[in-house]
Amino acid sequence: MEHLFSYYTQVTFLSFIIINHLFEVYLSRRQVAALERHRSEVPQEFAADLSLADHQRAISYATAKLRLGQWKLCWEAGLLLYWFPLRGAEKLYVAVPFVDLHKEVAFLVAFTAVQMVINIPWAVYGTFVLEERFGFNRSTPRLFILDRLKGIALGALFGIPLLYVLFFVFVTTGRWWWVVAFLVLTGFQLFLVWLYPTLIAPLFNKFTPIEGAELKDKIEALVRRAGFNAREIFVMDASRRSSHGNAYFTGFGKNKRVVFFDTLLRDLKTGEVLAILAHELGHMKLRHIPKSLLTSLCLSFLGFWLMGELAHQNWFYAGHFIRAVSPGVLFLLFTQALSVYTFWPGPLGSWISRRREFEADAYAAQEARPEDLISGLLRLYRENASPVVTDRLYSFFYHSHPPALERIRRLESFVKGQARERLP
Repeated sequence: MEHLFSYYTQVTFLSFIIINHLFEVYLSRRQVAALERHRSEVPQEFAADLSLADHQRAISYATAKLRLGQWKLCWEAGLLLYWFPLRGAEKLYVAVPFVDLHKEVAFLVAFTAVQMVINIPWAVYGTFVLEERFGFNRSTPRLFILDRLKGIALGALFGIPLLYVLFFVFVTTGRWWWVVAFLVLTGFQLFLVWLYPTLIAPLFNKFTPIEGAELKDKIEALVRRAGFNAREIFVMDASRRSSHGNAYFTGFGKNKRVVFFDTLLRDLKTGEVLAILAHELGHMKLRHIPKSLLTSLCLSFLGFWLMGELAHQNWFYAGHFIRAVSPGVLFLLFTQALSVYTFWPGPLGSWISRRREFEADAYAAQEARPEDLISGLLRLYRENASPVVTDRLYSFFYHSHPPALERIRRLESFVKGQARERLP
């Protein structure tokens, strides 16, 4: 019976690798076709704010990224096939010369190192060829290398001790090891989320309080109405690496921050900056970060429970083409191989994210002028070369933000509603 389980698992796993990647290529081709259909004309809703040249530049940029992504999907499918059906992961595990916990940690470190090295060409091409071609790249080879070295150092500093702790828990705490491991990892993740804004992020970028007396006063008033502290608003020197503009929120407790890219502040008017800030404050006011963390914790708990159930099932390891039964292999399977099974539920997370973006927009429309948010978003679409058209199926699977047309129409309904309220 065990051999039968492993055989059917192998067939299922192999089928998912092939089907998932073929479907992703299909989605990408649909998106390219949708973009090309609209290349010759700006959609009517955006004609007043977006020139044909800017529209076509966005189409060309998105198409170039999608076509590169199609090749990368094929590459990723080939890697999965090598690591598992062709037993590359098993060969690597056998080749690691250490024993006991050291072998488990060294195996995962070696796997991560190999993956990182063989994927560097994709990052180099994306940064110094594709982004450079469209005028977005500001990074230098020196900065590119330094970023990766810092990432490696942080990964070793935090990741290796964590692996030792998790594997020690695995071999010493018996049947309920997975509960203890879940608590350890959860505590570590919350610590990183708390630490990231004030210690980790400044290793890569410079963060300064927002400046400008008039803008600062208006920001402080907006932030106070939302119940936050103006000291939580920062500007990041994103222009060191890219000309893309953005804003985001991060952290929790006393370490929560709203961060503006300096490129965004350079491109937007005061009212548009306030509207974008109101949107980010909406995420904080509506507690989207705690909700996301809670969802992540629930999924993590489910994953650790499943690991506990499968940790000593030989058919599970053999079903993924590895005959070694060990905690290092178990963690590899759950972080790499089992991701092929989670592709199809992925759109649920995208849908939740899009709904939260709508909620933050609604908050921003109450606290700032919705007209400013519309014009600010349109300016961001233009400056970031983000296409305002999309394929609905592609968007359903991948987009964490609502399509431009849906988002603008929703905001325009707030403008009309406020206009009706002002009528005598």
